[in-house]
Amino acid sequence: MLKIGIVGMDKTARHHIRVMADTGFTIAGIFAPQQSDARLFCQKMNIRYFSDFGQLLQEAEVVDLASPSPEYYPLAVQTIKKSRHLFLENAVLASPEEALQLIELTDEAHVIVQVNYPERYHPAYSTARAYVSDPLYIEAQRHIAFTTPNRSLPVVMDLMMHDIDIVLSLVKGNIRKVHATGVKVFNGTPDIVNANLEFDNGVVVNLTANRIASKNIRRIKLYQRHARIQADFLKNRVKVLRQKESSVEEPFIVKEPKIIDQDKLTRSLLDFSNHIQLHKTPSVSLEDAYRNLKAAFLINDKIELLSRQ
Repeated sequence: MLKIGIVGMDKTARHHIRVMADTGFTIAGIFAPQQSDARLFCQKMNIRYFSDFGQLLQEAEVVDLASPSPEYYPLAVQTIKKSRHLFLENAVLASPEEALQLIELTDEAHVIVQVNYPERYHPAYSTARAYVSDPLYIEAQRHIAFTTPNRSLPVVMDLMMHDIDIVLSLVKGNIRKVHATGVKVFNGTPDIVNANLEFDNGVVVNLTANRIASKNIRRIKLYQRHARIQADFLKNRVKVLRQKESSVEEPFIVKEPKIIDQDKLTRSLLDFSNHIQLHKTPSVSLEDAYRNLKAAFLINDKIELLSRQ
């Protein structure tokens, strides 16, 4: 089994630690110097604790930047320069330029780097994806119920990024035009954002992200010739409405395919492990992250431009 070093001890990192035994990796140790309880946690779990990241790199073949924080970006650079494979949470990357830098380093080091956009491995999305061919119009909503007014990360980078990733993985075209608006309610950056993307192949996408909503919503609807596919990520449900080819009394078929409930992170890490063994480009690569960040920055730029008018 591949020896993996884990960085972080927050809620996200602890989930990484819990599922790691089912993913083809064995934990070489944990590096989390800013977490006061990390050493005690490692003792209880019988996992080696490292106070020095360089020492962890000596023991590990793979590194998992499990805490979604941009402050760990320098560790990503250090990992690749040491020719270690890397799995990182998408929030570690703060700009397209950072993703591009890692791409260049990866090409030199010949290592596998996978970025964790978890909704790509959501059972509802995986099930819906089998019915998607050439979407014409996509509508995605991602709302979280209001809990606290103090949110520093822009909503496009925090919430909308997940749907940007899904859309760009499906649409085989380049963004031609962006319309975007944002509303600031409780924070210095917009709490509600709506973005309309037009692609050079004619596809139109409408995205909405809201972090002060009354209830949680995470769903996507895709429209293509003779079919509508919708996936609800919270209810783990997919519904497909298809038009029959021949003219009959009931011209439409409604199908709700069975979904096998699987942990998103486990599936993502298993995929990563397989791609390392095969030395193949991962399903969610740094190039995907670069493209996603470019789109997110385009949306943010349009919002800022509109706010100055």
